[in-house]
Amino acid sequence: MTARPFQTARTWRPTRASVIGLGLIAPLALLVLAFLVLPLFRFAYLSVDNRAIAQVLSLTAQAMRDHPVEGVPDDAVFAAFQQDLARDPEGVAKLAARLNFFEGGLNSLLRKTSAQMATIPPNRAGFMAFDKRWGEEKTWRAIGLATHPVIPEYYLNALDLRTDEPSRLLSIEPKPEGQRIYLRLWARTIMVALFVVSVCTLVGYPIAHFLSRSKGMVFTLAMGLVMLPFWTPLLARIASWKVLLESNGVINSLLVASGLVSEAGRPQLLNNLFATVLVMSYVLLPYAILPTYAVMKRVQPSLFSAALTLGATPVRAFFTVYLPQTLPGVLAGGILIFVLSFGFYLTPELVGGPSGSLIGNMIAYNFSRSLNWGLAGALSTMLLIVIAAAALLLRAVSLKPSAR
Repeated sequence: MTARPFQTARTWRPTRASVIGLGLIAPLALLVLAFLVLPLFRFAYLSVDNRAIAQVLSLTAQAMRDHPVEGVPDDAVFAAFQQDLARDPEGVAKLAARLNFFEGGLNSLLRKTSAQMATIPPNRAGFMAFDKRWGEEKTWRAIGLATHPVIPEYYLNALDLRTDEPSRLLSIEPKPEGQRIYLRLWARTIMVALFVVSVCTLVGYPIAHFLSRSKGMVFTLAMGLVMLPFWTPLLARIASWKVLLESNGVINSLLVASGLVSEAGRPQLLNNLFATVLVMSYVLLPYAILPTYAVMKRVQPSLFSAALTLGATPVRAFFTVYLPQTLPGVLAGGILIFVLSFGFYLTPELVGGPSGSLIGNMIAYNFSRSLNWGLAGALSTMLLIVIAAAALLLRAVSLKPSAR
């Protein structure tokens, strides 16, 4: 056996076909860059940027560095704080909103103090005589946080945490019990996503098996029913479920007519977590059916028959022969459904109500209503990280069978 001559790595040279291919995908690459990559970087930047607010408190920050005091600062800091409020009246509104995010009630306090600034002596006693909250440590904890140009507070808030002592790098504590909402919302979102994946898989697997064995007109009709949701606008599908699930809707009316429930005992099927899971499962069901069907079509039916011939029971033959071969399609559908359901917004907004809302609804609220783009950016970045991690994990699991 002769040894092969040493082969050097070939350098890539542009050809006519490769240049044409690059030219064809260039518009798509630009669209992805402009409408996906850049907005994601913008969200990540907004989630830590505090330079505009820190500039408003530049004199206060310098006074805090020159006169470090734990708790309520001395008169020099109060004087510098008064100068900051007086020299930038337009920045006071932004500062008030930011401080209120760190500690509730500071928005009204700062606006009231700014309006009466000319009558307040520039010292600790004068501010405390105007309002006793200026002598509270938590007020100056919030001001100390606002003096930093880069803050992790939005990410901490998204995990129901907060900075305990602004002067220390690692000083984190849980938020008060009444202010903890995000961990519960993250847990609900993950639970709903996993539950929707389970429902779609359990319902979609036998449908995919039926499609893989069907032919002719039966296959055409069945596949048409599976594809029908793709041809119907999402808003129309959700609106039809609202008609079905409302108190006087079709389902409740049938339950009353059949005598299963009384007129006064109509169940609440809308504006709750049940409605969110149900409608999301309906919307995402084709994503479980189609990948599984594509894999099932490549499975040889003779393998299952051979297992039965060799003495295996139908159940054992299914779990040892058929299911392992179709598992890549199941996992591919699960990845798609988890990623899509984790960021769902419209369905929980229309049929879920407060108890059925997910993290996507909170992101939309902070972007459009509270206008807290920093927190919305932090939540969006964390949502992307969780989705990417889940996709990589499920992808790694799906590759294990083929690696054996």
